[in-house]
Amino acid sequence: MRLLAAPIVVALLALLALPGSSQAIVAYDYTQCAPTADASIVEVIGADCSEAQTAAAQVSAAATGDEATALRTLGWAPLRASAVDSDDSQHDLIATRGTAALRIRRSGPAPDLDGWDAGRELILARKPIVGGGRVPSGSVLCTSSWLVRLSNDHLGGLTAAHCGGLSKSGKVQRKYIALRRPPQPGIVLGRVQRILKRTQPLDALVAPVPSGDNRSRIPVVDRGVTRPPWRVTGIANPTPSRKICFTGRTSGVDQCGRIASSSALGAERLLSAFSGVVLICTTIRAREGDSGGPVYTAPRADGSVHAVGLTTVIVGASARMCFTPLAPVLRGLKATLVVSAT
Repeated sequence: MRLLAAPIVVALLALLALPGSSQAIVAYDYTQCAPTADASIVEVIGADCSEAQTAAAQVSAAATGDEATALRTLGWAPLRASAVDSDDSQHDLIATRGTAALRIRRSGPAPDLDGWDAGRELILARKPIVGGGRVPSGSVLCTSSWLVRLSNDHLGGLTAAHCGGLSKSGKVQRKYIALRRPPQPGIVLGRVQRILKRTQPLDALVAPVPSGDNRSRIPVVDRGVTRPPWRVTGIANPTPSRKICFTGRTSGVDQCGRIASSSALGAERLLSAFSGVVLICTTIRAREGDSGGPVYTAPRADGSVHAVGLTTVIVGASARMCFTPLAPVLRGLKATLVVSAT
């Protein structure tokens, strides 16, 4: 979503003078293990193949729909399941355990296993969303971000406030939220719980997160089913020239570059004044739909990242991404970031 009018933003972008940038990502991929029984693909990172094969055998022996239970008995936290083919003849299961991640492919339709993690596609609508139904007219697509623990000890998920939108009277315009699993809405989450922009210049809202045995809430950044997720292990400050990445439902995973140098601070203040929210700009390109997506430090070799912010605006003809820093959002919500085990 473009939050600012194009003529104003193009002029300010010239002040930012951001060079294009492309940063390499550390090699962090699954190790392929020998298949077992009904599992045609067994892959793991952070654990031995023998452990992955034991999990695959347990999953293969489980009844349809009981794969998540089978994984949990071995200490794995099921993350998601995804159909491989349009005819649902095969599906992939993704699970995590501490610093390890696992991918198993087995035959049959995918179980209804999914939940909140950063970097997934969200629908925000004016009208109630029906799971399996059509996307309501007037809806917008945005990106899920960080999992947080609120002051009432409940969990919530962050995305950009402008995805929900506020009327002049302060009413939420698109208050219904679902985690999308194309082509239809997938998991209906409920209503926006809080929009921080009502009281502070911070483009963030709190969404309800799903609960239940097959509804995971895991502090990772999604990278699809073929690559292991990044583990969120802390918060980092958005210092000038720092290497960072973001993930968006339109641009994809691991879009990387740098935070703008200190010479851009004046232009950032002007952008913030026009938009009404605190902004930090980058050298990274973004597209509509990336709004709310997680901004994080360049991944480490162990697959860990630190949370930095939430994608907020796309500026100018070069479509540079500016974001809302996470630390003041957490302070405004009196919330803490949920992190993975190290």
